[in-house]
Amino acid sequence: MSNPILLTLLIGVFGGIGSVARVFMIRWGGVLPFGLFLTNGLAAGLVGYVHAGNLIQDYLIIATVGLAGGLSTFSGIAKAGFDFYHRGRIAQMLLTVAINIVFPLLILTLALWLG
Repeated sequence: MSNPILLTLLIGVFGGIGSVARVFMIRWGGVLPFGLFLTNGLAAGLVGYVHAGNLIQDYLIIATVGLAGGLSTFSGIAKAGFDFYHRGRIAQMLLTVAINIVFPLLILTLALWLG
């Protein structure tokens, strides 16, 4: 794809799709923010899967920067940790942060290994 404007628009469109999907998935909560774990795990799995394949560079950028970037969220991790901290739930805060670091890395590694 030699058109940088089209590439930028496609990254924006797929980023929007990922963001909307994230909004619906993060509603799954409980004692811990399970939807947040799911979105970050799926994004990491997508990045691993597309990097393991033989995609054209532009499609790789659209999938990783656009879709996975919209799907994953560091701000969601920070907000969840902040909320737990201010409610005095330090163990839940630490667990949320740890799971959101370890789980996506495991999924990414698995996707790269299987791909």
